[in-house]
Parts: sequence; structure tokens; C-alpha cells
Amino acid sequence: MSTSRGCAGEREAAYGRFDSYAFEADDRFQGGLAALERSSETCVLEMKLFYYNRFVEPIDSTEYKQWSCVSPGVTDCGVETLKRLTLSESDTSGNSAGETSQEHKLSFEQVMRLIQAGEDVPGVTKLDVKPINQSPTPSKMQRILKPWEIQ
Repeated sequence: MSTSRGCAGEREAAYGRFDSYAFEADDRFQGGLAALERSSETCVLEMKLFYYNRFVEPIDSTEYKQWSCVSPGVTDCGVETLKRLTLSESDTSGNSAGETSQEHKLSFEQVMRLIQAGEDVPGVTKLDVKPINQSPTPSKMQRILKPWEIQ
């Protein structure tokens, strides 16, 4: 039982370190933030969570949001965070393809409907891929014999 309390204490310490991390002083984060040109506070929190998980230490974003809403002195908890947390956990199957927003995760069925209808899937960048029309490079290695070909 003390082990689970230790894990919870470690998580709370990690959440506290995330909450006090100097994102404003981190040039790499600020450069990425400027490149994305997002202004929503919820999106900024999501970007902070992604960055912190990638470059500092891993923390669970859902648990952090719950923790930040009940912890005193945390500045990132607000109505938008609660709405985002609620929407990400709710079922989005009632939405049609045209009603999906960035706050909702699409189900496999919704993605298939968009693809079958020939519509763009939100959040997916289209790549301009063209064939190079060149013959393949011949192999320079000798083929490895299969077990039954070995004499």
C-alpha cells in the first residue's frame, strides 16, 4: 500500500514540476509555439503537455488536468480545461463528418466515412507525392540461400 502512495506522490511531484516549468524561457518551445500560431489557451496547454512529455519527463495529460483542477495555486485550470477534459472523454459518435472539430477525436468509422466520401480528414496534412519515373536500383548484394537450398 505504501508503494501506491509513493507512485501517487511521484506523479504529484511530476505534475508540480510541469506546472512550474518555465515554458516562457524555453526558446525551443517558444519557437514551436510561434510556428503553430495557435491562440487558444486549451491548445497552448496541449502543446505544453506534448512538449514536456517529449523533452523533459513523461506525465499523463488526463491525470494532470484532473490534478490541476483540484490543486491550489495551479493557473492552468479553468472552464476551458474542464470542457476539454469532458469532451475528450465523451462519445463523439453522434457527430456527422461535417460537425467534427479539433476538440473531438474521430472514431475509425468516422474516418472511413470521410475517406469513402472523398473528404479531407481533419488534422491530416496532404503530401504532394509524385512518381519519379526511374527504374529501380539493382541490388548489389547476393541473395541469401533458403534453408532447403543449402547443400
